[in-house]
Amino acid sequence: MYVQPGNKNAASTKFKRPLLDWYLISRRTFYQVIAGFLLLVAAIVGLYLWKRHQDALAGQFEAQSARLVQVLGSVSIKRARTNQLEQATPNALLEPGDIIITASDGSAVIQYVDRSVLKLKPDSSVLIQENAKNTKTDQQVVRNRVEGGTVNISTGVIRTSDDVNELASKNIKFNVTQNTSAEVNVAGERVRVNVERGEIRSTTDRGVTESIRTNTSVEYERDQKTAQYTLLAPPRLSSPTNARVFPLEYGKPLPVMFSWGTVSEAARYQLQVADSQYFLDRALIFEKDTDSSEFAWQVNSQSGTYWWRVRAVARDGRPGVWSEEFRLTFVPRQPGLTDTPIYIGNVRVSRVAAGIHNVSGETEPGAEIRINGRAVPVDSDGRFSLVLPGQTFRIAASDARGRHGEKIVTN
Repeated sequence: MYVQPGNKNAASTKFKRPLLDWYLISRRTFYQVIAGFLLLVAAIVGLYLWKRHQDALAGQFEAQSARLVQVLGSVSIKRARTNQLEQATPNALLEPGDIIITASDGSAVIQYVDRSVLKLKPDSSVLIQENAKNTKTDQQVVRNRVEGGTVNISTGVIRTSDDVNELASKNIKFNVTQNTSAEVNVAGERVRVNVERGEIRSTTDRGVTESIRTNTSVEYERDQKTAQYTLLAPPRLSSPTNARVFPLEYGKPLPVMFSWGTVSEAARYQLQVADSQYFLDRALIFEKDTDSSEFAWQVNSQSGTYWWRVRAVARDGRPGVWSEEFRLTFVPRQPGLTDTPIYIGNVRVSRVAAGIHNVSGETEPGAEIRINGRAVPVDSDGRFSLVLPGQTFRIAASDARGRHGEKIVTN
């Protein structure tokens, strides 16, 4: 306390202390305080945005019905709502919680909201866990669980980066990416996955993740990876060309020669011909093992449409990846129509770029068109168009009555 001299009231006079005290802190401490504050603000904002996003998505997913595209043999559905078994029929709708069961003589094909396809082989069962679409974001979520047996999954192009297609066993989840084809076999706690095309990302119950890519086979015991193999690549099909039409004459067998490119390290090849593009077991017309890269089929009266494919088998007996499927059609030759050529007209060749042209024209509705060996879509009015390289173009037409037509144009 300071006392002024000569002031009798000085004893009661005081200077007030400042309301604020000043402290010295280092520059480093100052920066740390500012950084911590900014991190706290960022965390609060991030949490708010995440919560807002979740609130926006909540309640927007709508469950969709999967559909049985094809059913062959004994196939049952165990309905979630009734817990009762019913016989499966083509085009039957499937809801989450339903279980599809194939007997030893049964097989089935299921299509989901994302246009993916799941094929069940004999003695297999699959639980549909989720099949939904978000009405605001177009996100699609498909989840299935393989209870046992063998299934094949095929996916197309995804619509959003958040799309999910998941196939699970008891201990492992497989995230199937776009444009992927794979086979999954579940036998108790043993799982084998063969990726024929694309990529699958696996996650075990222990949290171990890995990417399984094209031509790769991986085996698991419970949630442990036990083996990995490289599958032989698929053969390239040569003949008959895709969408080929063969006329059949009554009482005259028609030899059809299948041929394909060789695969290095292949010991033999397996050829399948089926009357279903899904190659279900009961749809197989025949299956042939051959040491060479060709096989002759004597066709007698098998009119109709068929599909064929080939895979290589390694020396250790392990099968490789199936080739793409080619279509071929046999039609009875009709007298009086066989020699009448199919109309091909109004052909135009327009330049798109250097050495690239668009070839368009008209034909009869229902005819099949190939330009330089490539199949061309034909609309309901018979119009067709295809962009391809070259200067000279051979346009070949055929139809279900066994007729043919041809025209060669040069730019």
